[in-house]
Amino acid sequence: MRAGRHFDHVVVVVMENEGAQQALADPNVAALVKQGAWFNNYHALSHPSQPNYLALIAGSTFGIDHDHTPAPIREPSIVERLEAKGLTWKAYAEDYPGGCYLGSAAGKGYLTPKATPTELYARKHVPFLAFAAIQGNPRRCSRVVNAREFMLDARAGALPNYAFYSPNMFNDGHDTPLETSTIWLRKFVDSLRGTAGMRKRTLLMITWDEGGGDDLRSNRVLAIVLGNGIVPGRYSERLTHYSLLRTIEDNFGLQPVADGDANADPLPPKIWRD
Repeated sequence: MRAGRHFDHVVVVVMENEGAQQALADPNVAALVKQGAWFNNYHALSHPSQPNYLALIAGSTFGIDHDHTPAPIREPSIVERLEAKGLTWKAYAEDYPGGCYLGSAAGKGYLTPKATPTELYARKHVPFLAFAAIQGNPRRCSRVVNAREFMLDARAGALPNYAFYSPNMFNDGHDTPLETSTIWLRKFVDSLRGTAGMRKRTLLMITWDEGGGDDLRSNRVLAIVLGNGIVPGRYSERLTHYSLLRTIEDNFGLQPVADGDANADPLPPKIWRD
């Protein structure tokens, strides 16, 4: 039995702080866009990071204009919509300590052998942990896991209907050059492509949280959608992070979470093969 109209599973991966122009100039990204549908008139919603992550899963920025939520958000997210439909979800975060850890950061990485250690995990990039309904619910909190589980699930064909993947601060490009992050991204995509999970009507959505460089003011970012059910090519419709959420909702027959996704245009119908 099919769970969704166009796909049964979706993996959302969010990279950091690059405008569409800069991303498209990178050879690793250029190789990826040839494989799927890509959107050159796609926009983030705010600066800095966290409001954009919240928009991607809850249809609102909640008026937040910084990276640290002062109190748990008491509004719903896509989690409630998925669970009401009997669909599964999981958030995979690199270097996440587990156990519903609510600290702002964790882990140690070194940009150079002699550099001061840098925290690798950032809670601001794992939006589910901003919500009271997840923080206060051990069952839901257990669905936020270390990303070591992701490829195990993918190879076993056991990915949930909805997966959100948060690379660490080196792999997402937050603390590293664009090329470092895109080499990681291309390897991630190549590794996922050959798994049992990717063969099960699975869609991979990749975007950047907010624009940078020449696209800082416009907040234009790149979005790429990969999967067997996609018609590859460039699409120029104006879209936002709310559009990705609305597309997932429409596919699974979910009610919108908030005004942002309720009023957003989904990805254009012409991208689908079926």
